[in-house]
Parts: sequence; C-alpha cells; structure tokens
Amino acid sequence: MLEQRPLEALTEAKQAGMDVIIKEGMANGRVLRHPNIKQWALEFESEPDQLALASILAQPFDARVLSGGITEDQLESNFNAFETLDNIMKNPDLLGDIMKESRVKSEDYWAERSALAWN
Repeated sequence: MLEQRPLEALTEAKQAGMDVIIKEGMANGRVLRHPNIKQWALEFESEPDQLALASILAQPFDARVLSGGITEDQLESNFNAFETLDNIMKNPDLLGDIMKESRVKSEDYWAERSALAWN
C-alpha cells in the first residue's frame, strides 16, 4: 500500500494467469502509523490494518495477502477487513484516493525498511 511502484507489474502478472501474493502489505507494521491511512480508517470506522488489507484486496490483480497477524486480536481485526473492502468497492473512486494519499516514494520506503531493527 505504501510502496506502489509494482502495481502495474502485478496487474500484468495477473493478466498473464499468475497468482499474485502480497507479502508486505502491512509494510512491517508501518501502515498502522501512516497518518493518511489512519485518517481514512477513521472515515470508514475501521482500523488501519483493515483499511490496508481492504485496499490491497480491491486492486485489479486479485491478490492473496499475507497480513503478518500473529495474535488472535490481530487476526480478528484483519478478518474484519472484508467489511471495509465492501465499502471501498461501493465507490471505486475511493480506492484511487486512498492509494494516492498513502503512497510513499519507493526510495524512501526501502530506505526506511532497511533501517528497521530485526529480531
């Protein structure tokens, strides 16, 4: 959701008959702190993880998403993304607005990711 450079390639992969799996849809938790994602989540009366997952699931490449949720609470919250997805799909223009306001420059995304402390 933050790093959007691959979107066109993912759509082409789906059109070529490939399955698309998104591994870092939550951007190692960074989507949960993104101010625009948090604001959009409030507007949908959802949580940032739900908005992020719903926004990925609404993409034309019909992805499978690895949420990274490991606790029961995280998984329950992730599962509720389908309600947010339904709301996004009711107004397709919303997805473009959400994605535009959530985009991070690729260079900044990967610089921040490489600086993360890993367990």
